[in-house]
Amino acid sequence: MITFVVPIHEWSHQAKVCFDRLHKQLESNEIVVVADQCELPDIPAKVVHTSTRLYAAGSRNLGAKHATHDVIVFVDSDILVPNNFVKHCEDNYNKDQSSIYCFPMGTEVTDAYTAGFKGMLELYSTHHLYDKPRDTIQQLQGYCCVITKNLLEKTGHWVETRTMELEEYATNIHNVNVDIVLENTMIVQHYNNRGLDLFKNAFDRACVWTRKKLQGRVQWDGKHKHKKNAVACLFSLLLWPSLIDPLAFISWLVIHKIIHYDWLLFLFRQNNLLRYFSYAIIHVMYLNCIALGAITGWLTNKIKFSKL
Repeated sequence: MITFVVPIHEWSHQAKVCFDRLHKQLESNEIVVVADQCELPDIPAKVVHTSTRLYAAGSRNLGAKHATHDVIVFVDSDILVPNNFVKHCEDNYNKDQSSIYCFPMGTEVTDAYTAGFKGMLELYSTHHLYDKPRDTIQQLQGYCCVITKNLLEKTGHWVETRTMELEEYATNIHNVNVDIVLENTMIVQHYNNRGLDLFKNAFDRACVWTRKKLQGRVQWDGKHKHKKNAVACLFSLLLWPSLIDPLAFISWLVIHKIIHYDWLLFLFRQNNLLRYFSYAIIHVMYLNCIALGAITGWLTNKIKFSKL
């Protein structure tokens, strides 16, 4: 028997579609919905209301406290699970498991180009980069993962911070010698009709992650968050001065293509030509935001500790 914990901060059409997809597979299992400072319609689930805004990590912790069963699957309210998802969980996970299991993200259910780009990036970084059906990973994919009550206790529960809580919790998980395993044969999807926050979120997360990395609270994951990717983000900023001279721009473009060859080839194979060029442009803007966020985080950390 399994408890599915679903944190919700806003009831929407997308949340309803995702909830219904999960609920229709439920059978004798349980859903605990954590309503984080929001109103919900009458739904067939155990509903827990937060007294203050808890955000994703806090809502997950609260939902776990109300879980009846020892196996807990955390599913974000905008995650669309496949039709055989619950059966897969019943067949593969139990209260005595020693690892935490995560699921890769497929393409986004969206019409927005920026959200579509984000879906491509997540498909690439959480699925395409891993070859094995099951692969041990550094990063915790918290939007959909399986954790038992014992493992939740052992790893210290979700880290209740507003940004980068997954990276900080992943560090705690590895510190107590618990593996995070990617279930690379079971892909979930993000149901998103918005995407304009892509650049702001990239800046904010890079800023916070850099500060935490300098403080030793998060680590490189060896894949998406890799040292060479950090250098590539900084290199992307050279686009703008290169526009002054055509030869400089062509040189920048060639180096950029070489650095990101595998990713750009993946984009090309997955999309038509128009969407590929659109995503390639969005990619440069995305890298710029990460670079600027990282620089801001480095400066903020340097100023903070210079005052101590």
